[in-house]
Amino acid sequence: MNGGPRPARVLLACSGLEHTHRGFESFARECFEVLRDEPLLDLELVKASGPDGDRERAVRALKRDDGLARALGRLWHGALQVEQLAFAISLQREILRRRPDVIYFSEWYTGKGLAALRKLNRQQYALVLSNGSMLAEGFDQFDRVHQHTGPMLEYVLAKGADPAKHILLPVAFDISPVADIATAEERRALRRRLSLPTDRTILISVAALNRTHKRLDYVIEEVARLPEPRPFLLLVGAPEPEAGGIRSIAAELLGDDGHSIRTVPRPEVDLLLRASDMFVLASLAEGLPRALVEAMAHGLPCLAHDYAVADYAMGGYGRLADFRQRGALTGLLEQSPNGRNEPAERHRFVYENFSWDRLKPRYVEMLHGAVGRADFAT
Repeated sequence: MNGGPRPARVLLACSGLEHTHRGFESFARECFEVLRDEPLLDLELVKASGPDGDRERAVRALKRDDGLARALGRLWHGALQVEQLAFAISLQREILRRRPDVIYFSEWYTGKGLAALRKLNRQQYALVLSNGSMLAEGFDQFDRVHQHTGPMLEYVLAKGADPAKHILLPVAFDISPVADIATAEERRALRRRLSLPTDRTILISVAALNRTHKRLDYVIEEVARLPEPRPFLLLVGAPEPEAGGIRSIAAELLGDDGHSIRTVPRPEVDLLLRASDMFVLASLAEGLPRALVEAMAHGLPCLAHDYAVADYAMGGYGRLADFRQRGALTGLLEQSPNGRNEPAERHRFVYENFSWDRLKPRYVEMLHGAVGRADFAT
């Protein structure tokens, strides 16, 4: 580079990539594709499934659905945590091959394992955690912590976190600079193609099919409180053990002609968002609600629980209520949309605040700036 700084050797590590579909995996894939050609980064993606590719490696690792992981998980923290810790062990061959300056990851247990092995093996790479799990402490073994929202950064600092380790940087998204909002005619054509009703308001939620965190039972019950003709409810997400109960509640309260529950490839999620009228996320807490940002990028009015992170994500362009209360979502659905919240304005807000176009240089700075920050000294 003719005297300039050398590229930082960075391993982007994600245990679930290719065999599960959450925000962590979506972010890891986008991050790799956007940053792979940055001259200041020598980036390689490491995962536990799928094929190898250009600067993309799959390592043999224990997965959460394996019998051994489930058995160990019953004894210690759960199968997902077992997968993440085992992945740290499986990464060692790649670490010895690549000699990274930095390892960037989202799973806390992977980081915990890497920190222990770094000390044991006397290695010098810096560990950078992308804190999407709403952790408030347990950061001592990491060299940098990427906090996704202002409220979360304020919270962890109030809990005593070292401000020198923590950096505020929103999660970045692949958002077009130009708002491409479907016209009414385009929406009708898309609904016919996707086997959705053309004559009803469609309320969509993109979330894992569960009751505990995403609270889809609450969404179903709140929609069912509305008089006919009520919105058609479209639930889109990966099935979890509670999915059967979600299907039963929806069938009982909304009927087969009042809802649809789908698990689809990522490109079809965008089509379903484009075909819908409103978006709802009923969870009471999130790191940075990826689904809200993606829905706003399509111009959709978004309904969410009233808490600081949701307000941060929507910048005043969302409609909030206390979703711990019965009738709160129903009340929002009965209201007329705020005239300020035009689709193009919602798109512009998330583009300016969360797009890779705007945030990419800061990611490069964060990862390159972590070189030499490893706290292992003896």
